[in-house]
Amino acid sequence: MAILVDTGALELLRRRTKNVEQIVLRFFPPVICSHIAAEFLYGQVSVSVSPSALLQAQEFLESFDLLTPGLSTAAIYARLRATLKATGSILPDPDYWIAAHAIEGGMPIISTDKHFKLIPEISLHLVQIP
Repeated sequence: MAILVDTGALELLRRRTKNVEQIVLRFFPPVICSHIAAEFLYGQVSVSVSPSALLQAQEFLESFDLLTPGLSTAAIYARLRATLKATGSILPDPDYWIAAHAIEGGMPIISTDKHFKLIPEISLHLVQIP
């Protein structure tokens, strides 16, 4: 069964953090979605990494299968966003998409973001940034 690697966990995986590697290996293969790729690259650009470091980051992302949203993903996104809003909880927009991909694919998420706990349909592997 695949595991959806969220942005913070993706950076920890790139840094070869042992506990993240161990979780990912249990649920191999790791996958990302287009929203995670965008957040990851935004992080690189926002700290003004060198052009060669940005190229390395893009090459790292190319090693993952990339999920793109379809209509069923969008329907899950809409339901999640409306449900959480009704309870007074609001997530960053990309995280609704990430959660929708995980639910659609029946995949757990590995993340540094505990707000995914608000979505009972998700099996979350929460990791801390060392």
